[in-house]
Amino acid sequence: MKKLVFIIFISINLFAQDKKAYLKENRFDMLASDFRFPKTDFDVIGFGAYHGSAKTYEVEKLIINDLKRQGVLDYYFPETNFSQAFYFQKYLENGDEKLLKDLVLAFQSIVNQEGTIETFNHWKNLRELNKKYPQNPVQILGCDVINEYKFPIKHILYLTENIQNWEERRYLEKIFLDENTDFGIDNESLEKQLKSFIESYRRNKETFEGEIKNIDDFHFILKNIEYNFNDKRDREQIIFDNYIYLKEKYQLGSKKQFFKYGFFHIQKAREGDYPSFFTRLIEQDIYERNKVVSVMGYLTKSKVLWHKIYDKQGSYKTYTIEKGYGIGDYWKEYFKGIGKLKKMKLSDITLFRLNAENSPYHRDVDLMEVKQLFKKSNKTELKEKNTTDFIDFAVLISHSENQIPLEEMFKKIGDFQSYFIKFS
Repeated sequence: MKKLVFIIFISINLFAQDKKAYLKENRFDMLASDFRFPKTDFDVIGFGAYHGSAKTYEVEKLIINDLKRQGVLDYYFPETNFSQAFYFQKYLENGDEKLLKDLVLAFQSIVNQEGTIETFNHWKNLRELNKKYPQNPVQILGCDVINEYKFPIKHILYLTENIQNWEERRYLEKIFLDENTDFGIDNESLEKQLKSFIESYRRNKETFEGEIKNIDDFHFILKNIEYNFNDKRDREQIIFDNYIYLKEKYQLGSKKQFFKYGFFHIQKAREGDYPSFFTRLIEQDIYERNKVVSVMGYLTKSKVLWHKIYDKQGSYKTYTIEKGYGIGDYWKEYFKGIGKLKKMKLSDITLFRLNAENSPYHRDVDLMEVKQLFKKSNKTELKEKNTTDFIDFAVLISHSENQIPLEEMFKKIGDFQSYFIKFS
């Protein structure tokens, strides 16, 4: 019995050393001046991490800037709906910072920890990057669900601005211009008006469609609005279906595409039975598995924005932060195996390649299994899989501050109300 225990102990110890040796040979200091992202032969690449950390945007900037420098980045898909992406593209072209403020506040309707100063500055940085490549700037597209109506309505009004005698459009414009409108998707009166507008269009399609600037975009927006009229919606399926439409429309099959999405969406295999967006791309043969690259961010010794606090009237008051839960490196909740990344890091932002042929990450689910105090881990959902089934690279992000709500910037300059967007 003692001999068996000794053999098991030695085996575990050798396996741990094996991982450390592997990580030592497959790590990259992303803060080094000569950093180059080591994988350029891809069709789509995704970067995701827990929301609310300031340095995740620094990582994203480092990846995007380098991919563009290497000539392997054409399209950028943030976690936005089609109309939000349309206006983010407009911002990159015209630099309208009032538009950008509105967009950042609308962005938090789907990523509620990132309606922040860091998000605002991220888009300013992306605009500066595009100025360096005027002949081939990064283009923005969005395939996510509609979680706020301000920008879809703004887009509809733009596409139909040449139509003068459309009563339902006038009602929609009046709602849009009312500063007290709640653009949240739970606003029943707004939903009723949108239904009326869509029904009016369909009754008078032959009259209106010739005057609409881009009929395909118009129909696409209406289709996505109508998903919200159902009792339930399958977000991942909608993201996938929207992407397939955009892939054909923009001939994305020959383009290099970067996706900034949450942790789950860019997993390359099923965790349990439900397929993520990236898993669907692979399972339905949209792209070859080795041409879909997933880069996952892991936080240590960091803080994240947790909640924004509002008063009963919906006005912003303050915010809370978290440096335990929500990090993924806390004694009550942590990613199994994160300790090895911490021991082998080169800097506060260190990239690790996990998928080399000799990788020990082909043999277990380190960095995917989440350990929680007094709760079952997700190990059952990961059964018969390994880390590299899900992800290709890991980025260890150390000593990150939390993101700061954009409203804090307005509090300092005393000019928040003009940019306030209500969401229920």
